[in-house]
Amino acid sequence: MARDRNAKLRNLIAGYSDSIRLSDNKANITVLFVAIMMGTVLQFRDFYPWYLNLPVIMAPFMIIFINLLFSVYPRFPRSGRHRFPIRRKPQPGEFDFVQDAESDLENLPERCAMFSRILWWKTITLQIAYATAMVSLVAAAIFLFIAHL
Repeated sequence: MARDRNAKLRNLIAGYSDSIRLSDNKANITVLFVAIMMGTVLQFRDFYPWYLNLPVIMAPFMIIFINLLFSVYPRFPRSGRHRFPIRRKPQPGEFDFVQDAESDLENLPERCAMFSRILWWKTITLQIAYATAMVSLVAAAIFLFIAHL
């Protein structure tokens, strides 16, 4: 039963890490496109109505950027893990890798929970960025239609 549980946890960890990697790729590509759109919007700011000043125009872009950067920012906890030694003159003994299968199996539930939490926050921040983009597009269309009348 324990091997079956560990296999399930390893499969969950593999799925979570793949999903985290995919959401990072989505966020990186979206940051690029948001930067391109922001440049275009700033270029034509003189043609917008008087009530759409620069802070109002830039607010959705900043909210989207902040959410995408939070999505890409790594949130891996460092407590309880051996850290990579950064010293001026390291000794070869500091880099010995000791395989401890028992501790690896004990850490599987913690690692699974950590990846689950990371993926949840990445999903939330990507959804906020998407919702902000859609709402700002609808608001921009309404404002520009009103200005056209």
